[in-house]
Amino acid sequence: MKSKRNTLLSRTLTSIGLAAAIFVIIGVVSDVIYHGNFQMINYSFSKMAAGALAIGLGFGLPTFIYENKSMSPLIQTLIHMGIGCVVMTATAFLVGWIPREQGAFAIIGIIVGEVAISLVIWLFFYAHQKKLAKEMNKRISEKNQ
Repeated sequence: MKSKRNTLLSRTLTSIGLAAAIFVIIGVVSDVIYHGNFQMINYSFSKMAAGALAIGLGFGLPTFIYENKSMSPLIQTLIHMGIGCVVMTATAFLVGWIPREQGAFAIIGIIVGEVAISLVIWLFFYAHQKKLAKEMNKRISEKNQ
């Protein structure tokens, strides 16, 4: 069984890796959309890369809430996703991913999109964990027979 430190490290690296992969994919797509003229000034790339890492930490570190068995899974998920989404939204404002000058609808649209993407990623992890639990339960029941 993994120690808490190893579990924290594993979850953190997974979250940072996922955030970095999404950052790179979005960067490549943006470069294609702008026909190779995707330019950044004023340390924009550095700010965005640091933002992606912060978002990875914002979603990775709170996963320890799932170790608290006294809370319902719904409360655990709300705390985890709440912290992650707040970190993501604050970071998006700080690094310029949310275009304030385009008005409230653009801001709300981007925030809704970010939350939707986060929920889709969470659903993939949830489905994976549920599948693992089902396989483990099956093996346990086979050994008990």
